Amino acid sequence: MRKKVHIYFLFVFVIAFLCAFQSDKNVLLWQQGKLLTWDDFNGKPEKRFAAASTHYDILQTVSEANQKPITVKVEAVFFRHKSWKNKNWINESVLVHEQKHFDIVELYARKLRKAISETKVKNHVDLITKTDELYKIYDKEMDVYQDKYDDETDGSMNGDKQREWMKKIMKEIADLDKYKGTVIEILFN
Repeated sequence: MRKKVHIYFLFVFVIAFLCAFQSDKNVLLWQQGKLLTWDDFNGKPEKRFAAASTHYDILQTVSEANQKPITVKVEAVFFRHKSWKNKNWINESVLVHEQKHFDIVELYARKLRKAISETKVKNHVDLITKTDELYKIYDKEMDVYQDKYDDETDGSMNGDKQREWMKKIMKEIADLDKYKGTVIEILFN
């Protein structure tokens, strides 16, 4: 009986490891200086007038209540299996435009990290509640910012505006350099 239990747990561990590995190759973490390539866009193109589409999110993980120190991990991620390209319409200008969408995700991840680190929390439950509330706020703000970026650059077609936005986004990221680390240690009041 004991041998069966060990085999079962080994089986569960191997399956969990393989699932984690499988999902890792479909998710890219934002890294300073690491740029997207067209090979990162593996999703099936949608039937709409667009050269490419970047799918992204800000992932947040709060450590367990018994872990010391308590941490919140906030990461800007790109989903390779959902992001797509229309091979007939892509070029380097479009790729740069899509990279800036991913950079905007890091910008808002930094804003979220800053807000979380400045928020006073009483306990673990309060931390989870406030972190979720802050995520919703910054996720909505990010959507508005992403739309404004697309509108003003005409999806990369307006080169002057594209260059303006590239500088603006990178300056805002640099201004929040203090919050580039993905893990925040939490102290309760």
